Amino acid sequence: MASSSQHTILLMRLQRDEKRNTWQDYASPGAACDGLCLMFETMLKKTYPNTRKITYDIADLFSFIDEAPDMAALVLDQESHTYVPRSKKWIKAQVYKHLKTQVGPE
Repeated sequence: MASSSQHTILLMRLQRDEKRNTWQDYASPGAACDGLCLMFETMLKKTYPNTRKITYDIADLFSFIDEAPDMAALVLDQESHTYVPRSKKWIKAQVYKHLKTQVGPE
């Protein structure tokens, strides 16, 4: 399981017509989750510029991740000092856990 202090690089191509991938680095997997949510919210604001209040649920966020032509994470393993590649499935699990901790106990 990812430690909260593991440097994380999010690699992505969000649209099929993009000719290159981009990346963002974060101090931890949780910070990467926050960054991914912010990217999704920014995309929603650009898609719906005249909508004053935009709401979404986790299924919408997961669709955004699934529909990205390319998305993966590299997470620093502090013992081996190497980056471990992680899939969209792992990213979605991390986002779910991260958002669940922000909501609080059920």
